[in-house]
Amino acid sequence: MAQRNSNAGSGDDLSQINAIVSDGTPDKSGRKCLDKIIMTEVTEWDEVVTCDHSYDKRCHTSYVTTYESQQEEECEENYRKVCMIEYENKAYNETVEICSTEIEKDCNKPGPDVCRTIYQSVCATINHEHQVEDDVTNCKTETMVKCHEVTEGYVTKEECDEWPVQRCSIEKKQVKKYTPETKCHKEPTEICGPVGCGFKDPPSVVCRDEVKTVVVEHPVESCDVEPVKQCRHVTKLVPQLVPRQECSEVPKEICSRSKTNPKKVKKPVIKKWCYTPTEESGLL
Repeated sequence: MAQRNSNAGSGDDLSQINAIVSDGTPDKSGRKCLDKIIMTEVTEWDEVVTCDHSYDKRCHTSYVTTYESQQEEECEENYRKVCMIEYENKAYNETVEICSTEIEKDCNKPGPDVCRTIYQSVCATINHEHQVEDDVTNCKTETMVKCHEVTEGYVTKEECDEWPVQRCSIEKKQVKKYTPETKCHKEPTEICGPVGCGFKDPPSVVCRDEVKTVVVEHPVESCDVEPVKQCRHVTKLVPQLVPRQECSEVPKEICSRSKTNPKKVKKPVIKKWCYTPTEESGLL
């Protein structure tokens, strides 16, 4: 305490300290405390916030619907009429009128014994022949044989059955077709008469009907309906999902704090100075 007093000085300073110490109120333990302001040197820093700006590329997969053309076969069913014509012989009676010119003598008319040619009408029917390609059915009878084994006692023998079977086939052949045509023509006839006989004028025409049997081919048509399948290729659009990557730039900010520009600054600091007064120290 003597050293502290020597450092504190003498004279007025010591008296001021003593006055301050004497005014202090001791606490329960008998100590007295004084508040002392001391200028302390402190280092101060400038706080700087540094931010970096950048972009992050973020991608995701998105499915896009696209359409692809494909060839498909499209079919539809229609029906067509199929007919077959067969010819069969058919006979029928036809009445034909046959006319002829009759020359009659008339002896009441005088005249020389002369001859003259007269014409008589004669009619006939002619069938015209045509070569036509037609379906002709060829049928033949075949004998079918089927055998089987029969056991009688200890003997096995083979028994066979036979029956006729008619097999037909259709083939195209050149056949003859006939078209009836009736024509009439005049045939000359020479008639002579004695002198004094003439001829009746005009000559009389005598006609008669004759029934003739005509054989013709009668067509018989048979028809059926057959399904016809018609197909064609069509182009159709088929949807499908295609993965596609989509990316976007996302801004990003990264900041950091740092201390720069250090400075020495004096700041007042309050310190408590406590002591226990004793008679030796002279601070009571």
